[in-house]
Amino acid sequence: MLKTDDGQSILLRGARPEDMRRIQVLYAEVYGASYPMSLITDKQKMRRAIESDRYYWLIAESRGQDRRGRIVASLIYELDQAQRISKALGAVVSKEFRKQNLAQTMMAAVLKEITRGPGAADTVYATTRTVTTAPQRLTDTLGFAHLGIFPNAHKVFEHETHCLAAYFQPSALRMRKTPPLLIKEIAPLYKLVCRELAIGRAVYQEPPPARKPYGEQPLLSFESIPAPSFVKRRFKRVRAPGVFSTSFVPFHEPNLLLITPDQKTEVFIHYGAMDRYSVILGGRTKLKDFALILKSVTKALNDMGVSYIELIVDAYSPRLQRQALEARFLPSAYYPAFRKVGNRRWDYIIFSRSFEMLDFRNVRVISAYRGFLKEYLRIWQALFIDMAFKNA
Repeated sequence: MLKTDDGQSILLRGARPEDMRRIQVLYAEVYGASYPMSLITDKQKMRRAIESDRYYWLIAESRGQDRRGRIVASLIYELDQAQRISKALGAVVSKEFRKQNLAQTMMAAVLKEITRGPGAADTVYATTRTVTTAPQRLTDTLGFAHLGIFPNAHKVFEHETHCLAAYFQPSALRMRKTPPLLIKEIAPLYKLVCRELAIGRAVYQEPPPARKPYGEQPLLSFESIPAPSFVKRRFKRVRAPGVFSTSFVPFHEPNLLLITPDQKTEVFIHYGAMDRYSVILGGRTKLKDFALILKSVTKALNDMGVSYIELIVDAYSPRLQRQALEARFLPSAYYPAFRKVGNRRWDYIIFSRSFEMLDFRNVRVISAYRGFLKEYLRIWQALFIDMAFKNA
């Protein structure tokens, strides 16, 4: 039980199904009807999460005489025990209680719980908004490392850039597969993360040139299947060969399938209709031209109105990294020890492609993230501006 400055009592406890309506009222108070997370807007998903062992859902309940039973803060941690990884999400505090240090108290309490004992998480990550620096300073206080940015990733009131931060147990970094094999364009990003964590040097390799320029082939034609239950079941059954064999995107479920008319290439997507965000989760194909697949997927999603596409590529496949760059996906974050593979943890690179006009005038970032923002803009200019004048 906590005490506020004006004498009110606040109880921190796990969320229960009977809290659902009051939790939704809290998010509506802060975000209006614009909050894009289906875990909050979809009552069935919310109930399953509250009742599931995969989630730690902590709430703060005001017990003042005139506000008894009002939920004034909420925080969710999702846990993948097999991968020993967790994600903090959905942190929100009622405006009139933001001076009570509730978010930090709640995050610290759950972080301590899920990083101890059997089945503990090796690493925990969080994405923070940039409309204010407060969320970034919060993760700083808890010992999270700065790993990158997500430019124009989500739309709440307008398209927002988010930051990526992660907490590591020492054992996680000791388990890393080393050294990572990277193309030279990743070097500045990797060096920024090296300032945060002692992860050693990378080896930089340029993959042999393809026999045929990627742009010569016509794009693949895709049919879309927006059937979440079917797509989710199929995703679990389909083996991901070739260019998709190391795909890994935790805490996302596919709700959209792109498939070629000959059914030889399938790509699974998580798509958020409200904020027009998407992430490529994996797929099935015999094609070795990752750039062609990505360009084709990009066109299909852009035609559907998607404004942002995210792609996660392992740090040991320079050929896939090069082809992602050829498809104009830009590296914006680097996550060491992200995935558990046997007794090792693999590094991954987050690439993204945005179709919104880049506008960072309202972005508020602490100094640690400015280097990531500058590097993203540098590579964006090199690929989208300088290259155009070079080919003119």
